Parts: sequence; structure tokens; C-alpha cells
Amino acid sequence: MPAFIRKWFWLGCGVVGIGAIIVALLASGWLGFRLFQLEWTSQGQTDLRMREAAIPFENRTDISDHTGSLPFMAGIVIDIDGDFRDEVFLGGGRGQADGLVRYDDAMGAFIDISADHQLSKATDDATMGGAAIDVNGDGTADLLVARESGIWLYLNHGGHLSGARLPLAIDPTTTPVSIALGDVNNDGRVDFYVSGYLRNALVEGQTVFNRPYGGFSHLFLNVGGLRWEDATRAYGLWRQHNTFTAVFADLDNDSDSDLVVAQDTGVVETYENTGAPPFRRIANPSVNSYPMGIAAGDFDGDGLLDLYFSNVGHTLPRQLLRGDLPSDAPFNPDYMLFQNAGQLAFRDVAAERSAARIGFGWGVVSADMDLDGWEDLIIAQNYAKFGQPAIIHRYSGRILQNYAGARFRPVEQTAGAANPLFAISPLVGDFNGDQLPDLVWANLRGPARAFINVTPGRHGIAIRLDNDATTLNARVLVEVGGRTLTRQIVANQGLSAGQSAKLMIGLGAAARAERLSVVFPDGRTISTDNVVAGSVLDMRRARP
Repeated sequence: MPAFIRKWFWLGCGVVGIGAIIVALLASGWLGFRLFQLEWTSQGQTDLRMREAAIPFENRTDISDHTGSLPFMAGIVIDIDGDFRDEVFLGGGRGQADGLVRYDDAMGAFIDISADHQLSKATDDATMGGAAIDVNGDGTADLLVARESGIWLYLNHGGHLSGARLPLAIDPTTTPVSIALGDVNNDGRVDFYVSGYLRNALVEGQTVFNRPYGGFSHLFLNVGGLRWEDATRAYGLWRQHNTFTAVFADLDNDSDSDLVVAQDTGVVETYENTGAPPFRRIANPSVNSYPMGIAAGDFDGDGLLDLYFSNVGHTLPRQLLRGDLPSDAPFNPDYMLFQNAGQLAFRDVAAERSAARIGFGWGVVSADMDLDGWEDLIIAQNYAKFGQPAIIHRYSGRILQNYAGARFRPVEQTAGAANPLFAISPLVGDFNGDQLPDLVWANLRGPARAFINVTPGRHGIAIRLDNDATTLNARVLVEVGGRTLTRQIVANQGLSAGQSAKLMIGLGAAARAERLSVVFPDGRTISTDNVVAGSVLDMRRARP
């Protein structure tokens, strides 16, 4: 063989070999990346069983860069007619009407009841978030809605909703995304915090950590007569930053509304309510990350409220997620579980409880789905950029069952409630009136999905309280089988969401609870003894 042929032969072999190595590396990298995303490939043991029920609403949001809306949609659980069965409000995109649905027993599915209400909106106006609460004190739940155009209030007139936009000034660079309900000054009136995100037309990117960037959030205090005043600066909360959501919660059991804020490209911010403005910011274990949804519950059974936060997980490359952070700056893509140690001290135990390494998430909610006496976690998942490359794994949403406070394990596949769509928030309520917690996935640009709880042999206690400012952050204590179960009324868990005002507390295998007490923020306590499993307690105030 001539020398020049041998030369080109071996050169060709080298090129082919190098190409093969590159292909192999890419293939292994892709496989590794996919497997790395498949955190929690196995399901835990559970008795939880869910049955899908059709729901006639499909969100049509356009999140095109700069021209579309932000990737959020409202999902609100509300008992409109006071029959102790929840309805669901779902936000529409630009040019799309909002939806209001109710479960129909005869059909075994949800029906559209939007035409029975006056839920008007601007034609080109996406509905971002909201909450349900009795604002005017008439004993019925009203609806607060955050839209691109501002904050809207729909009053409940005997089971019929109608209203208009409130005259509240939102920073013009900002889209209101979520509404958190509280009673900041304990005057018995509904206050609220509006989480704000930079308008989509102004968004430069999602990984900006090191400079003031984003929209502005607002705290509005109720001054009576369905009027609210901006108290953001007075309470030390005015700053420029993109914010996904917030909750008011009593973190130290002193009967007032503290504030927890989830920031995009930042940290979790926790604020103590000291009884007078301003709030006092307190330390927590958060470092630079993407805290999004917030769930609040007593996950370890010690009587103190813990906090759980969704994050981006490992769906995308870590270096991309770090954005403009310096190489030596701390960064955490994992989910976070702040265990409350008392006296406003927290420790992140997500890894210890097997609840940290989870794919890209949005809203998170706590609820005892199987009524075993331990609060579980429900997580909305998936990345919001439609048309994403196939390498990005599409998750099924998570129901993390709480195994006696020691660890969590996913059970959504076994339970029959998987949701491989782009979900913004889970919504938990009792839609068929059987005192079992049901589930709706509020999906972005796609059909909402509902799952009715059909778990056999499960009983708890259902409690009906006044859905107004007087019950926000009230604590419910249930003594059963040598344990004291603690539940707190936290209205706006999830993301862009409002959860059911109906409290469903599981008793596990117990036939009764020895004692049930409700401790209200104003100091009142209502107690009752020997409550039989399956009971429905109406603990609302008598009204003239």
C-alpha cells in the first residue's frame, strides 16, 4: 500500500474514532442527564386512590417572548353557594374568558357554571392569580383576582359573583401574579400582599441575581368600606425583585400574621410581625436559588408550622441556572423544607426527609390526602417553555406521601393522579362533598385535570369555619391516640392559587378524637370533646 494511502487511511480511522468517542460521550451524557432528571423512579406504598373526572376548561395562554403574557394562571377553590362543597375558578389567558366549574354527581364530572356569574375582564387580559375569602362580612366567600390590568374584586350576592377592578395602584412595570391573604394588624379586616413580576415585555432573562431587577410587590391594608391603602413602605417591604408568591402564616404561634415571600433568582424572605410596622426580617437557611411555590404545614408533628418550597431541581444544567452568580457564591437548585425549631429558627431538612431532589416545580400544597394524620405534599411540575427540546424530561407531578414525619415518597402513579402537563399549581378541596380531599391540577396552556378521592375506609373530621379575616392563621388542635395534630389556616398555598377553606383532618385508624380545639388570632378558643370520625363540624359564628 503506498505511503500516502496509508497516511490517509489512518487519518480517516482517527477521525472516525474521534467521532465515535464524541458520539458516545454525547449519548452517555444525554442518558445520564435523563436519568439524573428521573429522581424518584420508584413509587411508595399507599392506600390513596384517585379517579379522574372530566373538567371543561383548557387554558390558552401565550407566553411568547416579550409579546405574550407571563407563564402563570389563576386557580382558586371557592364554596360559592355555601353548601360545603367546593367550586373551582380557573384563569384564562389573553382573549380567553375565565372558567368556573362545579362537580356534578349525576355526571361524575365537572360542569361549567361561568354563565351564572358576571366575571367580566378586559379582552386582552390574562388572569394570573387570586384568592377566595369573605371580604364584606356577609358570611359568603368573595373572589379577589389578579390580572395583568390589576386587582379585581367579585362580591358574592347569594351565590352570584359580580364585581369590577379595584382602584389600587400597581407599579406600571409590574404584573400582579399572586395574592396572599392576612390580617396584618389584627383588626378583623382582610389585608393582602400582591406578589409582582416584571411585565413580560420588559423581561431580559431569568437568571439575574446580582442587580436590582424585576417588578414590585405591594402590601395593601384594609381601611374599611371595601377600601385598601398601600402600606408596602411602612412595613419595610418595598424593593425591586421578581416575586412568585407569598403566604401569611403564624410562624411563632403568637397569633399574628407573619410573612413568607418566595423570590425568583434570590432567596426565601421571612418576616416577623412584631405588632407594629415595620416587619422584622429574620434569618432562614435559604441561599441563592429559585424558590417558587410555598406549602405550609406541620410535617413532623411537633406543633410548629414548617415551610416547603419548590425549586428548579436538576432539570436544566446547573451552570445555566447559576446565571450571573460569581463562581464562589452559594447556589441551591434543590427543594427546601424549613423545619421550624421554635423562636423563629429554621433548618433545611429536605434532603433528610427525601424531599429535595425533585424536577422543575411550580406550586406546592400541603394536605393530608390519605387522612392518615400526616400532612402530605402535592407538587405541580414541568418547565413552562412550550416547544421545549425533547431532552427536557416531562414530569408527572408529585404527591409526596408523608411517612410519619420521617420521610416522603412519591405515590402519584400508584394513586392514579399523575399529571404530565405543565401545571402551575395543585388545588385541593372537597368537590363532591364526601369529606375526602380531592385534587385539581391547574395546567397552563392545556386542559385542567381533576381527580376525585375514592380511597376506601378513610375517615377524618371536616371543619367548617368562617372564611374571613378572623380565621386566617387560626390553629386547630386535635387530640387523638396520644398525639396532638396541629393544623393552621394558611389560605394561599401553591402558586397563583387559593385553597379550600374547608379543613379536613385525618384520624388514621382512630374511631374518634378525644378533643378538638380552635385557637383564633383574637384569643378566642372553641373546644369540643369526643368527636367521632366522619363528623362534619360547623363552627361558624351565628349571624343575625
